[in-house]
Amino acid sequence: MLYSYQKPLRGKSVGVVFGTFAPLHQGHLDVIMRAKKECDGGCVVLVDGREGDRGGELMPLKLRYRYVREFFADDDLVAVYPIDETELGIEAYPNGWDKFMVEVERILDRATTLCEVVFYVSEDAYAEHLKELGYEVVKLDRTLNPISATMIRQNPIKYWEKITFPFRRVFSTNILICGTASEGKTTLVKDLGKYFNAPYSHEYARDYMLESSISEWELDGADYLAFLDGQYQMNKKLINSPSNQGIFFADSDSMTTRMYAEYYHRDPELDLTEEEFKEIAVAADAITKKCRWDKIYLLCPKGVFVDDHTRYMGCSEMHERIELFEILCNNIKASGNWDKVVILDGGYYNNFKKIVDDVKEIIENGKMA
Repeated sequence: MLYSYQKPLRGKSVGVVFGTFAPLHQGHLDVIMRAKKECDGGCVVLVDGREGDRGGELMPLKLRYRYVREFFADDDLVAVYPIDETELGIEAYPNGWDKFMVEVERILDRATTLCEVVFYVSEDAYAEHLKELGYEVVKLDRTLNPISATMIRQNPIKYWEKITFPFRRVFSTNILICGTASEGKTTLVKDLGKYFNAPYSHEYARDYMLESSISEWELDGADYLAFLDGQYQMNKKLINSPSNQGIFFADSDSMTTRMYAEYYHRDPELDLTEEEFKEIAVAADAITKKCRWDKIYLLCPKGVFVDDHTRYMGCSEMHERIELFEILCNNIKASGNWDKVVILDGGYYNNFKKIVDDVKEIIENGKMA
């Protein structure tokens, strides 16, 4: 996991900061920025971890290393390296301290050039051990910025401003609103986004068809593949945007696109072929695996089907909409997301109020219960 493309830091002295960084937060930045400013050569950041550590499945070491590296990608005075204790057979502290330091020194040989090394630590035990090895140590006062990764993991929304941007995507509560056509999804998502001052996506396929002057009955495999990628990229961009303060609402996703493709390819009056559907299904399932939905609100077929001159009216009858709905349910179940589903079968206001009450509870708790 060592990346040789990182240029060695040069100078009279180089600071060293190590930790699990689950997540990297403002308290860490206080330390790293101080080390970087006090040492003319910059700072080496060591992302340390092992199987089952505080990062858990949400933030395994490989992901943490990637995000910390991403955060400092444009900073030539910060070099980021990982230490995988499980891979190296290093026992948990304090038993693995000696072997841990062997790996630290190996990395420093690669990451620095003829520099005096200064460790920045907040734990007394670490400071004593490092001094015994002859290193200069700066002991930090944690009370100056008492934020901790544990506090953030327990209540990320409360401490959202303390989380660095790459890690915010990990803690974002992503809410999907889906269902068949003409159930009020678009209006519901817009209203929720405005109510909570949160980013929200719209149905990419609708924009695509309007811009291309194309209707549903003309769609082919290439169009559906464009829907899948376009919706995924739109949702991803909004989740990662500075406007995201912990809650994101999405109008449709890959499972919805797959639903339409699965239903429409059976209709001989439409252009979509069975071979094209198979390709779409593979692509849709791959994208679905990459998405993380914390809550999925599924709107039952109920409203009046609206002809907007782009929708295919051949599936506008209630029995056909129910068939589509059943396909969508099966897609969600196959994806392993059914336990996150809340089925809504009320009127527009009741559906809106149900989601608002749920999201208020999420915000009050700081995360999903």
